[in-house]
Amino acid sequence: MKEAKEQSPGEGERSIICGIDLGTTNSCIAYLKDGKPVIIPVEGNSPILPSVVSFDEQKGHMLVGREAINRLSVYPRHTVRSIKRLMGKETTVHLGSRELSPPEVSAIILKRLIEKAQQSTGLAIKQAVITVPAYFNDAQRRATITAGELAGLEVLRIVNEPTAASLVYDYVAMTDKLDTPYILVYDLGGGTFDVSILEIRGEIKEVLASCGDTALGGDDFDQRLVDMFIRHIEDKTATKISTDDIALQVRLKDIAERTKISLSDTPFVAVKEASVTSVNGEPVNLNLEVSRDEYEDMIRDLVDKTIDKVHEALREASLASSDISEVLLVGGATRTPLVQHSIDGIFDIPIQHSVDPDLCVALGAAVQGGLITGEPLGHILLDVTSHSLGVKTADEFSMDTGRADHFSVIIRRNTKIPVRRAESYYTMYENQEGVDVEIYQGESPRCKDNTLIGAFYFGLRPASVNSTVTTEFAYDKEGIVHITVDQKGYDNRKEVTLDVRTRQVKEKDTVTGNDDQERPGTGNDQAVLNYIISKYKALCNKQGIDDKSRNELIEIGERYQRALIDKEDDDTIDDLEASLIDKIEEIEETLEDIE
Repeated sequence: MKEAKEQSPGEGERSIICGIDLGTTNSCIAYLKDGKPVIIPVEGNSPILPSVVSFDEQKGHMLVGREAINRLSVYPRHTVRSIKRLMGKETTVHLGSRELSPPEVSAIILKRLIEKAQQSTGLAIKQAVITVPAYFNDAQRRATITAGELAGLEVLRIVNEPTAASLVYDYVAMTDKLDTPYILVYDLGGGTFDVSILEIRGEIKEVLASCGDTALGGDDFDQRLVDMFIRHIEDKTATKISTDDIALQVRLKDIAERTKISLSDTPFVAVKEASVTSVNGEPVNLNLEVSRDEYEDMIRDLVDKTIDKVHEALREASLASSDISEVLLVGGATRTPLVQHSIDGIFDIPIQHSVDPDLCVALGAAVQGGLITGEPLGHILLDVTSHSLGVKTADEFSMDTGRADHFSVIIRRNTKIPVRRAESYYTMYENQEGVDVEIYQGESPRCKDNTLIGAFYFGLRPASVNSTVTTEFAYDKEGIVHITVDQKGYDNRKEVTLDVRTRQVKEKDTVTGNDDQERPGTGNDQAVLNYIISKYKALCNKQGIDDKSRNELIEIGERYQRALIDKEDDDTIDDLEASLIDKIEEIEETLEDIE
């Protein structure tokens, strides 16, 4: 990509694709210039934009970056930071009189990045690759895409942060000199942590495993110092400090962040801050010395959690620590000496410091943008799924809870994408009318501990019990899941797309042409309903049951089914369902005693 002459966007037709690291603490933006990724200054000569937004009520506009940070202590209720930790959650934040969702706040940060980058390059920016933590779930990725679109961008790709960082690896290391083809990317940012292991074979980079924690980062290190400062103030004043004092929390967090940064370079930091709060109308100063040893003891358990994830990634990649040739550090929190010493304790190899850990993710995203547009960069990237994907089934059905809750995995975590996988399932009773297909992601064998990412109803043709229904998942590079459900032998098929941009399920019934099938009953868990009725019908004809018990079972079962058909109130249906379950359990226990 040739360098363009400085001009304002709109004077020329040329536009560029940018790579954006939308970070918890800081954000930055990069693009390809003469075939190499370059960071674009966005705050004067600084490439870093603090991910902080503040609303100025008097002027009626939003402030971003350093301007917003400067208002934090005075206007804490008008200012928000670390919004990335709320991405994917159904919540809002208040900036004075404004109430915004996390994607809306993130969009404000993205808009500022774009404006400053356009001013700096004289080029229009309409498309971007945005990075996310490797362990971000589907909802968090959707929220990130939404933020990009609200900022006026076409989001070409969502890329995992460690994977993006690896794309600049060729610019800092001689990959043909590696003892083994394996590198490890340790990414500890302000709010999230990821570790990924990649195999490098010439121009091909393949992610073998990714692990992480979306609620662990430098912010948590800061909070340990904040807690220390509060204890110091309480000891000094013999007064309990309220955690609801937002202004104090903001002030102490700012002090903690500066202290943390200084402790990366010096063994002791003198903290001297005037009037951080007041007690009984008297100002209270913060005056103490913090040692690096003291600080590292505070955060050791947090660092140990990241090291546990490193070992987990090694196990999932089936590698030993001695198999890793290089370790690449990403994220500002990796400057912490304890972090580096802990990694040194695992790997007897150099830690890669050649690229600024705050910048390498955006640089890699810019490289990915070039790959999408066909720039001759010589990279092929093979990424993996960050979570297992599957459906809820009635396997291991629990009569105690009255709910089916088994997570049947179709695509396992750390599977290379794009990928297509299918599994067969079976109907539970004669002429079953349909089934709710619920899609989850996570690693627990129980759906309730995983994340529901979509659901739809699939109507069935009349068929015998144990008829085959296949479910196929196709996971593409954009993080969109395409699902096909097929009733084998009956020319009955539904195609569904879980669109990460809109969080909507787009259905296509390829046989009936009816995209809005109505499920029978009241909306209770269809798999549970199917299971209960199949159990009921099987027992009705089973030998060894006395007539009294059989008649009672049939009476309760028929009342339950009539209630479902007549769509009676939920309380009535729940009571009948509980009675039927109790009767089924009673009969099964009797049969077990007989046997």
